[in-house]
Amino acid sequence: MLKNFQFHLRTKVVYGENQSLKLAEHIPSGAGSPKAVIVTDQGLVNLGYIQPIADALSKEGVEVTIYSDVKSNPTFQNINEAAELLKKTGSSAVIGIGGGSPLDTAKTAALVAGGDQEAGHYALMANPFPPKKVVTIAIPTTAGTGAEVTSTTVYSDENHRKLWAWDQEMQPEIAILDPVLTVDLPDFLTAATGIDALVHALEALTGQATSPVIEAAGLHAIRLVAENLPAALENKGNLEARGNLLTASMLAGVAIEQGGTGIAHNLGHALSTVGGLHHGRAVAIALYHAYEWNLESPRISEFAKAARAFGASGEFGSDAELAKEGARLCRSLIESCPIDLEVGIDGLTMKDQQALFTASLAEENRPMRVNNCRYASDEDLQMLVEQILSHKTAPNYV
Repeated sequence: MLKNFQFHLRTKVVYGENQSLKLAEHIPSGAGSPKAVIVTDQGLVNLGYIQPIADALSKEGVEVTIYSDVKSNPTFQNINEAAELLKKTGSSAVIGIGGGSPLDTAKTAALVAGGDQEAGHYALMANPFPPKKVVTIAIPTTAGTGAEVTSTTVYSDENHRKLWAWDQEMQPEIAILDPVLTVDLPDFLTAATGIDALVHALEALTGQATSPVIEAAGLHAIRLVAENLPAALENKGNLEARGNLLTASMLAGVAIEQGGTGIAHNLGHALSTVGGLHHGRAVAIALYHAYEWNLESPRISEFAKAARAFGASGEFGSDAELAKEGARLCRSLIESCPIDLEVGIDGLTMKDQQALFTASLAEENRPMRVNNCRYASDEDLQMLVEQILSHKTAPNYV
């Protein structure tokens, strides 16, 4: 029986080559000339992506300030500094350009700037955000996080603990999908962010809050990643593949906005907290080991549909057999990517088992455990952590 569900998306999505150079029309003017703060990282500045966008805005009369100190795992300090710039300059818009870190920094700063408290005050929904006073424009340069259409952000405290914040107004007003901005991504980031989008789509599709809208967005996102990630890795300049991956990331973002994530994100966040792993690589490792374990759940029909999206063809005796083929195809895709699945290179050993297990139990990771298609007991989490640390090939659970 179809469950009750709701769907809402407040973000206007604009797709096209070089659309990032046409932002001025989206900047509110208010009193006097329009002002905007660009939030990004130094790597994108060095690659030469940011100045042309700033110049195009300036040419249209927009006063631009650039904040480029965002770290790979954004911190309270990054958010507070960006929020202070918004207030100091009297800007009416914040433009996040980059991967999930600059986008999450910009999204959170847009709300923090509306009040007198710092970012830590709002972590884990401890306190409500003040009313939003600026427009948020999100321009992803990686095809993975889907942060351009979500109302959740992730950042770290001074102890490197990964936290999250949520507010309905956190969702950007405008998302610009410009594939030109993704062609210079290193292969590792293309792969890691692409798999991140795939994990988003799969976990939302099979999670406790799945719906027809999530299914439609999630399945097409999986299909687009499976078909286009190898092509983008083979030819960095393949704009069609790059554009399809950006679209997949956005659709997967729509899916998790409504459906949340699951055990791969629970364990992935633990790996990032304890070992400092890149988020996309962390969730790729976690999904690689947890996929077949997940198949012992009531969501077997959704996993069977996912298998078709991964490219499974032919006849299968049951949804369970088809779903298992999907697990094989997913692992094969991950194995084909330039993503190291062994965490020993990060200094993690079996001595870190308790630390990883404890991190997976942390309050900030609880929603992912609860939303997963199959509830992970403490024993399940211990087993999956051991599997990841021992570098074994993912076992057959079904």
